Amino acid sequence: MKILVMTALMISLAAPLRAQGPSFAGSWKLEKAEPLPNAGRGGGGRGGGGGAANDENAFGAVTQTVTIAQTGSQVSVQTGSKNASYTLDGKPTVVPPGDVNGLKTWAHWEGSKLHLHYKQGMNWGRDILSLDAGSLSVVRDIESGGGSTTRTIVYAKQM
Repeated sequence: MKILVMTALMISLAAPLRAQGPSFAGSWKLEKAEPLPNAGRGGGGRGGGGGAANDENAFGAVTQTVTIAQTGSQVSVQTGSKNASYTLDGKPTVVPPGDVNGLKTWAHWEGSKLHLHYKQGMNWGRDILSLDAGSLSVVRDIESGGGSTTRTIVYAKQM
């Protein structure tokens, strides 16, 4: 009976660790990024439009390096000069607090993939992070200025 109780206790304690997924912590360097749909032609991305969703310098731009810090309950992502913090409980965080135009972030796990959501003003985005053979793969969905686009960005871990 003791063995059965101990086994059940060990399984219940290990379950939250498995649910968190892999660690994305570290410094990552851009390896490749799919070109934006209709890049350089002034057209819209998937979903029509155009505008900021297709502008490399706009919201959700691809950066050469990404630094990720990760704990059991929080993820912090540094891209260029921008930093965003996410709690892994699915509840939104607003920076600065109470600002209706502030950066709103929230995150959750779906299996081994980490979903990072962000909204600022009329701009929405979601990055789905996964690890594949040591590379960080980011599927980025952006909606901004009436247009939307999805692209895949791959980063290699810096040692």
